[in-house]
Amino acid sequence: MIAHSIPATRPVPKLAAALLAVTLPITTLPLPALAAEDVTPARAAGVRKTVQDRAKPMLSSDPGGAASLLSTEAKKTNDPLLFIDAGEAYLAEGVAERDKAALEQAIEHASIGIDIAAFQQDPRCDPAWQHLDAGEYDRELTRGKKVIEDSEKAIADLDKPVEAPPPVEEPKKEKGTPRDGRGLIAGGSLMTVVGVGGLAMIGAGLALSSKAQKDVDALDPSAIDFDAQFADIDKRGKTANVVAYAGIGVAAVGLGVGIALLALGVKKRKAYRAEHGASESARVHVAPALGYGYGGLTLGGRF
Repeated sequence: MIAHSIPATRPVPKLAAALLAVTLPITTLPLPALAAEDVTPARAAGVRKTVQDRAKPMLSSDPGGAASLLSTEAKKTNDPLLFIDAGEAYLAEGVAERDKAALEQAIEHASIGIDIAAFQQDPRCDPAWQHLDAGEYDRELTRGKKVIEDSEKAIADLDKPVEAPPPVEEPKKEKGTPRDGRGLIAGGSLMTVVGVGGLAMIGAGLALSSKAQKDVDALDPSAIDFDAQFADIDKRGKTANVVAYAGIGVAAVGLGVGIALLALGVKKRKAYRAEHGASESARVHVAPALGYGYGGLTLGGRF
């Protein structure tokens, strides 16, 4: 029998397993375990101030840019204060832009800051990894919780259905007298009646004056009371003349103004009816009125 020797194989799997077992605990350790220098509140404050000074000018004009800067530096340093600062910046961006994603980032960053701060308060935390003095933790925890509360409230407001504003009721226009020349026609009609009255006064004055003249012609100059009768008739004649002259003035003004107003009103009435689709137009007519013992004009119309 020929004996064959089997070469020994290298324990590669066992070696890989051993290496994995060694490297896993190291890589899962927090960053401070690998840090070359201790993290003290004073050292952390110096690094933090540099970042905050860079972000401060951006908070008002570009809160999203400030939030991105603070978030990046917070992840590099694991500074809980910078995480909360980033949360505030994301909150400002979310409110200004009505951005729900930014508000969610605000909650996430503030929560991380609170968790790190709470962990560093634990006695089991490495004393060489402390970003804040013990007296500052309560203040920063309160600030972080406020960022979360405000962000959650802002998200709830965004999720509310937007109610349509109530319809604005237009004030009802009070229905007034239509501008169709009706007033002009009415005023013109009144003035025309006054003018017709003036014509009547002229007629009455002339009639009385004529009668007085006839009475004077009929007087007997030899009569004892001739002078008294003449004076009385003369007085009546002068009164008749005054009535006639007054009637001339009244007729001139009344008819002149009245006819002008009627013409203007009728013209405006036609234009109004043409614009509003009405076919009927105003009608005005003047006719003579004569009878036993009187004379004059009659005015009629529709408007």
